[in-house]
Amino acid sequence: MKYTLSAAGLLAGILVIAPAISGDDLEEAALALYAMDRSGVTMAKALDIAEQTVDAVAYEYELEEDDGALFHEFKLMDLDGNTRHELRIAVADGSVSQQQESVSCSVICKDDDVKAARALDESGYSLRRALEAAASGERELLEEAEVELEHGVRYFKLEFIGPEGERDLLLDIDSGQVIPSLTSSGR
Repeated sequence: MKYTLSAAGLLAGILVIAPAISGDDLEEAALALYAMDRSGVTMAKALDIAEQTVDAVAYEYELEEDDGALFHEFKLMDLDGNTRHELRIAVADGSVSQQQESVSCSVICKDDDVKAARALDESGYSLRRALEAAASGERELLEEAEVELEHGVRYFKLEFIGPEGERDLLLDIDSGQVIPSLTSSGR
């Protein structure tokens, strides 16, 4: 049996493989970076505020928009007090809103958030170290960072958007090494 590839089939394949970044996404990222620069409440500054507010392990970050306002949202776990904290830090002025809930776990815990925080605590790695390791020198926006536990590997997954499009960075929290990417751009 002979297979032929039509131009439409080739184009469809390229569209599936190519990262989908629109001009609107880049514009939103540029505006978010500008807002942070203008207010001084960068992701690093917001992490400082979060760590001063709650004595806990920061294991997840997301840049959120709510009614046109931007927030740095952190999830932190107090492993001693079995309490999960969610902090939202306003990009505009650094104000903090906080939610917390008790987490009931014994020696063995199936809660993914607790597992992620414990993995960071055991490894001695941190969200701050991940940010330092991720610094590329390129102007880009960190949209999300979270600890993943897959295939026996414990790692931070950081998702960026910048002039070259979207970029994911995987960092092994046990060794601090970058997990090589299989993307065609080598990023």
